[in-house]
Amino acid sequence: MGLTRITHPPRMNKKELVKEKIGKVAMKCFAKYGLDKTTLDDIAKEVGLNKASLYYYYKNKEDIFLEVAITEGKDYLRTLEAHVLEKETTEARIIFYLVERINYYKNVLNMNRVSAETLNRMLPRFFELFDAITKQEVQFLTMIIKEGIKKGELGKTNPGKLASSLINMNDAFKHHAEHKAILKNLDQIDYSQITVEMKLLVSLIFKGLTQ
Repeated sequence: MGLTRITHPPRMNKKELVKEKIGKVAMKCFAKYGLDKTTLDDIAKEVGLNKASLYYYYKNKEDIFLEVAITEGKDYLRTLEAHVLEKETTEARIIFYLVERINYYKNVLNMNRVSAETLNRMLPRFFELFDAITKQEVQFLTMIIKEGIKKGELGKTNPGKLASSLINMNDAFKHHAEHKAILKNLDQIDYSQITVEMKLLVSLIFKGLTQ
């Protein structure tokens, strides 16, 4: 599953254009060498800047990775929303969205070979940056749940609270897999088991809401 390419926003200034170029080049380096083994010198050389100039735009390679991952994540989730609406039932829509949400994290972390140690160091900053996106996700799932109630697929419930709980549950499963990898110092994060468990829990929640 590929990531959506970054498109130019209107009237992008020179600094933004340079940062976009740095981001694209850096992600290619991360995919080739791994985030841990890539240096700022590697990125600067590929971009055509010296290391000192690169510091004007980013403090470190982790900041580059996070900014690009968040930007691509926004684009990917917008694309995902359209595919979610192709599913027939509310339960199928919710499960599909939550599974593909995990798949995005799995792909971006494993594709760029982010070590457990580096992930642990980046998580606080990642949560801070992703907060605004999470609010948009809750709004989208709230809309899906409201439509499900209108169709009679769900009983009376608070759509906003349920949507927020589903996102929080999804994050909790994801964080469990990530922290397990961190504690065991694994090279890759295995999300397969938590995906199965999450599908089961969502099915049980919807079973309760339809009775």
